[in-house]
Amino acid sequence: MPNLTLRGCCIGTGRPKVIIPIVERTESAILEKAAAFSTLKADCVEWRADWFDAVSDVNALAHCLHGLRTALGEKLLLVTFRTQAEGGKKPLAQEEYATFCTTVCASGCADLLDIEFFPNREALPALIAQAHAAGIAVVCSSHDFEKTPPKEELIRRMTAMQQAGADLPKLAVMPRSRTDVLELLAATAEMTDLHPETPVITMSMGALGGVSRLCGEAFGSAMTFANPGTASAPGQVPLDVVNAVLDSLAL
Repeated sequence: MPNLTLRGCCIGTGRPKVIIPIVERTESAILEKAAAFSTLKADCVEWRADWFDAVSDVNALAHCLHGLRTALGEKLLLVTFRTQAEGGKKPLAQEEYATFCTTVCASGCADLLDIEFFPNREALPALIAQAHAAGIAVVCSSHDFEKTPPKEELIRRMTAMQQAGADLPKLAVMPRSRTDVLELLAATAEMTDLHPETPVITMSMGALGGVSRLCGEAFGSAMTFANPGTASAPGQVPLDVVNAVLDSLAL
């Protein structure tokens, strides 16, 4: 499996790396969580900036990013603005989204930046290039809260993300049946076997898809999201359970 090394953390090799989300509204609450999360058994903290009340203020955004970097020490920081169309808290026009990405890149604080695939198809190569120029790896994401597309479509999305320059294609889809979960896992395995240019992150959401968050080492998903007390998406498994199962299923 291909890998990506950030701050000594090798993503794509061995045990899937664990991400825990911060979903708070104020800087003080965000930094309090970051300090607490810095000691937990997790590899990466995702800051869901769409929850931040002052996210549209570039100075407040930059200040909070610097606080996060200090609080987290050497733990990886993934910065995400999840737009409302992709399941997030707020809508964001393309120009505002680009400004957000530019502010994150200029801060020098993030290790990874989430860039949404479909809303940014035309701007994607430029946004990725900007992140890379700042030394930031890109998680390119696509979310479907209604269904699980066919395996061929899932693979097409991930390969398109690779071709645009993404370091970590990410898919989150909603299962309507047990076979939908198998479809996501089959797409993950085929992607990592036949298109190994990058690691990938995949998950089937909701309770039915929970197993997909725990079997990444066997099927090829390089990272997984865990619930440290407050979930950021349906079906996230508690952090202690994720760690215990990942350890038990280690190959």
